[in-house]
Parts: sequence; C-alpha cells; structure tokens
Amino acid sequence: MSDFTLNIFTLNCWGIPVVSKNRIERMKAIAHYLKNSQHTIVCLQEIWSEKDYIYIKEQLQNVLPYSHYFYSGVLGSGLCVFSKWLIQDVFFHQWSLNGYIHKVHHGDWFGGKGVGLCRIKYQDKLINIYCTHLHAEYHVDDIYLAHRVLQAHSTAEFINLTTAPADVSILAGDLNTAPGDLSFKLITQLPSLLDPYSLDYVLNDPKIPKPTGTCDSINNSYSDPKLAKLCPEGKRIDHILFHVNPSYEAEVINFGNPLEDRVPGQEFSYSDHNAVSLELKVKPTNVKGTYRNYKLSDNLDETIGEAIKVCREAIVSITKTKKLFLMSGGLIFMFLLGSVGFWPNVIWYDVIKLIMTGLCFYYLIMGTLWNKIETNSLKAGLSALENFNKSRDEMRQAN
Repeated sequence: MSDFTLNIFTLNCWGIPVVSKNRIERMKAIAHYLKNSQHTIVCLQEIWSEKDYIYIKEQLQNVLPYSHYFYSGVLGSGLCVFSKWLIQDVFFHQWSLNGYIHKVHHGDWFGGKGVGLCRIKYQDKLINIYCTHLHAEYHVDDIYLAHRVLQAHSTAEFINLTTAPADVSILAGDLNTAPGDLSFKLITQLPSLLDPYSLDYVLNDPKIPKPTGTCDSINNSYSDPKLAKLCPEGKRIDHILFHVNPSYEAEVINFGNPLEDRVPGQEFSYSDHNAVSLELKVKPTNVKGTYRNYKLSDNLDETIGEAIKVCREAIVSITKTKKLFLMSGGLIFMFLLGSVGFWPNVIWYDVIKLIMTGLCFYYLIMGTLWNKIETNSLKAGLSALENFNKSRDEMRQAN
C-alpha cells in the first residue's frame, strides 16, 4: 500500500432552467474553473438540465474523463460526479420522503432526490463517493424537518451498509444542515463520518481558513440582503465528510472555499451557494482501528432519541392534516351535490364549479392516497430508528 492524495470539490450549481439567473454563463464559468483546477473528484448538485451535464462533461473530458449523472424522478436528481479515475460501480438510493407534490414552487418532489454512490478504483484502492442534496427549509416554518431528518438517517444507513470494502468513503453535497443540527449529527455519528473542522489540528493550522458559510453569505451576489445582513457569514450547509478504513489514516492538507466571490469579469457569483474543496492525504498505518484525532460520538443514543421524537410528532401532525383535508373536501363535495340544478347557466359559474371540483378532488386525494404514502414513509423511518435503539440496548446488555 502507498500514499495517495484526494482533491474533492462540491458545489450546488443552482441550475434550474428558466428560473436560475445567469445559468448558462455560470455553467460555462464552473466548467472553465474545473477544467483548469487540480481537483481529482467533483460532486455537483442542482444540475437539473441534462444539457448542462453534457456540456460540463465535454469540457472536462481531458482532465476528469469519468463521470456519471444520477437520473431520477421527473426532473432528474440534479446530482452528478466527475472523476480522474475509473468509476467502477454506481448506485442511486431514492428517499421515500421527498417533499410535497403540491409544493410545485419548491420542486423537491419532482427531482426524486436521494443519495448517489460512485465506487472509484485508483490503482489497488477503492474510493466510495456519495453525492447528495437534502431537502431545504425554504426560510419558513420548517414543515420539512421530519423529511430532512429521515433523509439524513436513510443516507447515514446507506453509507453504513455500503462503506465496505472501500478504503476511503467521502460524502459531498448540499446537506441543508449545519454542524450541531439533528440531521448533521445523524449523518456524522451513525456512519462515523468526519467533518474536517472537527479535527483540532485543522482548526489550529494557520494555513487552513476558518469555517465560513456556504449559503446566504454576504460575499455571494445572489444572497438575500436581509438574511446576509442578519448573519454575514451565512450558514455552512454544504459539506465534504470523510471516513477511512482501519488500514489507513487521513490527513487534511487543505480545506475551504476555492471559488472567488465573483466569476472573473462578471458581477455575479458562480452559484447561490459557495463551493467547498478538501485535499486529503491518505497513507497506510500500522495502528489498527485508530484514526488521527478520531473521536467516536458518545451522543448517538441522544441523537437517535431526538430523531424518534421528530418522527412521532410528524405522525401526529399528519393525522391532524388528514382530518383537515378530508373535512374540506367533504364540505365542498356536499355543497356541489346539494347545489345541483341551482347554478345559473352562465360560463363564469361553470368556471367556479370547475375550480371547486378540482379543489374537492385535490383535498380528497391529499387526505387519502397522499396521506397514506407519507404516513407509511414516516412509520418506516420511525421503525428503523426504534429498531436501531433496541439493538444497541440489547448489545450493551449482552456485553
């Protein structure tokens, strides 16, 4: 076994056709930067247009010849990976909870979001690259908390179950969760993934920049001025996390935000998020089962307990929502049924009846089929969390 270096880059590219500002110019700028960079593995999110993926792929053909786009849902997952080395295996795990179909302006459901895995072969080493994009908050009451928590748990379990036989595992993407948040704790504690900034020597290294926000920061041209004023540094929700098997140890050489605040020669940024890069030196170790400054979490039970509480509260909430939908749909249906023959034969009344019929159908579908799907997804996640808790208790008792 020999030393090797990984140079990983991740960016939420904000590539929504028609909606995203300066999309074409920004995609060209992103491709130009990557083409001239030293990154060996690149993970991109929100590449919603296949044409953008093909364009970037063509531009990077000579430097990152291997790539994969994870197709999913109506729009595609938006996730893609580019690699200097051979992508040996690929797999996409789609989450059962992905937002709401009626929240068209959010669009998460239409992307069929999940976590993509590319297993990369470099000489005799295997590197697992996980690329993902969790559900956002959208700056309102966090109605998606349970969705994001279960997405985080599903991602953590997926990584936990697929890490072997890889020598190194990397999770990169827009996690829409900051260090200390429940979703972040699930992702880092369950599969034991390291945040570079959790390592003492990284924080104390003057050559490595201190943690900065990757979303809503004052240095980004697309940030909401009000949010940027409240918290100029923004939120650190885009991450690169890593894990190495006991035969290796990893050293962080460099970590931070590699892109300039503005596209050279332009007044806008590369995206509404800031990019993150990690340079990691991996070398064999004779000390089995240890990692440099590696600290296993002692708070996993507490984290799982918090997640269980969130799921139970979500199930109670969705039961109330079901009653509201069914009551609204039933009242409209009874009104339409009782008013048959009383509507004047005027086109505007026909339009009103059509709208009310549509609303009635919508409420009844949401209160029955959709509610059942979401309830079962919540129960599945809750059951998995409770099983995890039970198994840990039994193992402790056995020891």
